[in-house]
Amino acid sequence: MSEYCVKKKYKVEYIIKDVGSGLSDTRVGFIKLVGLIIKMKINIVIIEHKDRLTRFQFNLIKAFFNSYDVEIECIENSNISNEDEFVNDIMMLMASFSGKLYGKRSIKRKKELKEQKLKEKNENKL
Repeated sequence: MSEYCVKKKYKVEYIIKDVGSGLSDTRVGFIKLVGLIIKMKINIVIIEHKDRLTRFQFNLIKAFFNSYDVEIECIENSNISNEDEFVNDIMMLMASFSGKLYGKRSIKRKKELKEQKLKEKNENKL
């Protein structure tokens, strides 16, 4: 990405690295990026792949950015078919929902264990 920006003679002022799913709109980096756009601190966003910015609603996000005169420049050069992109989107949805389901189960189990320990503690006091 750095080489790409140097070749294009872009002045890089912000580098935002994000960890998390492109399905999530609560990622710290994504929120920071939106804030910079709203404050009109940037005029171009360089991304490696559009799915790094978002898995869905790319055109909506692009329209939002464009409304602030911010261009999204994607440097990917892939020839992914519509079918492959669709399969990838379905896989990402399944992974996201599976993660949420397992997370809820884990929280429920931790709560049950905590309640059990509290109950045992109270019984031992008697």
